[in-house]
Amino acid sequence: MYNSECKLEGRYYETDSMAIVHHSNYIRYFEYGRSVMMKELGMPIELLEANGIMLPVVSLDINYQSPSRMGDILTIKTQFVNWPRVKILIAHQIYNQKGELICRGNVNLCFLDSNTRKPVRAPQIVLDKLESYFTEDEKNR
Repeated sequence: MYNSECKLEGRYYETDSMAIVHHSNYIRYFEYGRSVMMKELGMPIELLEANGIMLPVVSLDINYQSPSRMGDILTIKTQFVNWPRVKILIAHQIYNQKGELICRGNVNLCFLDSNTRKPVRAPQIVLDKLESYFTEDEKNR
């Protein structure tokens, strides 16, 4: 599986009245991690969209472990969980600068044709870029 890692700092405007990062921001952090990972692999979302493919979120599962605060340096770890078909599952973990797990979650995305808005199989560019990161057994599950 392909693993990606990026960092970002918790910002003041993302905090709530308890001075901790509001829970809704972690979904944005997940998206940032996915965007970085896809760029690293040479398939940025802009390229997929230019080729008529959209990737909307179908479902999201998130588990909060510990709060983060303004100024914390967060490490977002992102990985593809399964071989893409019509959907693809992506796992995320976010840690603070002390290495403490802040939250973890999974995001399920669906490949859609941008003209018809109908689900489609993963485009060949995605399969080609991920080919070397999955075993044959993982591809056939």
